[in-house]
Amino acid sequence: MKNDNTKKYECWFLINQHIFEKEFEAIQQKAINVFLDFISDKNYGLGINLFRFDIYVEPNINFGRQTDSLYSACAHLSAHIDKQLFDKVSDDEKLKLVLNASLILVKYLEQKVPLPKDFNVNNLYTDYKQYLKKQSLLLDQTETDRAIIKFFDTTRFHFLRTETAEVDKSKIHFDLNEVQDFINNEIAGRTFGKSVTTIDFGFELYDFNGGFATFLKQTENYKRYGTKYKNYLVVKHFDYSEIKKLDEQQQYRLLKAKILEGINDYDDLKRKPKDFNKEGFYNIMQNILNTYEKQKS
Repeated sequence: MKNDNTKKYECWFLINQHIFEKEFEAIQQKAINVFLDFISDKNYGLGINLFRFDIYVEPNINFGRQTDSLYSACAHLSAHIDKQLFDKVSDDEKLKLVLNASLILVKYLEQKVPLPKDFNVNNLYTDYKQYLKKQSLLLDQTETDRAIIKFFDTTRFHFLRTETAEVDKSKIHFDLNEVQDFINNEIAGRTFGKSVTTIDFGFELYDFNGGFATFLKQTENYKRYGTKYKNYLVVKHFDYSEIKKLDEQQQYRLLKAKILEGINDYDDLKRKPKDFNKEGFYNIMQNILNTYEKQKS
């Protein structure tokens, strides 16, 4: 019987949710049932009502899919499982792998995601680990290290996009999703200091002489450092009336130049952390962006 202190939680497990054919729905539901059985009589405080675990099992790991955040009381967490190991085992063992991936993600939530002060994630992790052990579902550390792919210390690059209605996307020849994934796969596991873990690049595309220009131009070259999320945000504007005239190579080179310019703008911050190797990050990014260009040419 539940006590009065019990809180209602919801949970989603989504395996390869980017693929239309849903191959693992039965395992997903079993994992949901296990997690809800564990948490049904618990109360870890305010701030999180829904746990969403996105698990990816694919031959080529795309770290661009690993996004982790807390938004509107939903803890959205993601990891990969080694596909060769996953494919070889029974459905019961697959369930174990998925549940242990979620345990790793709860640990990641504890260590890396900014949380409300009154949410007790430490107890959540400890209790969940003990529950899996009691149910004979816990993998040992060696098995976990082999199977679950999740960097706790890494740098991420993220496009924040604004495109006005006047933009004809067929005239834009680069794919920001593809560029973002390529960058994140190349820098996965790399760090450039403890102070900056995310680079947010504001990509704002509009006609500089259009109806939106007066409103949008206010953010041009905006930049700031956020201590809570350890992110450096820089905004760069792209004139649609000019960029639509350029060919594929010219458009990409403009994008590359603006990204590198935005990284260098870090030097102009009035308040910036001491522990960020901007030069090292710039050099790595320059090499990555050049490599992407060569592969596409």
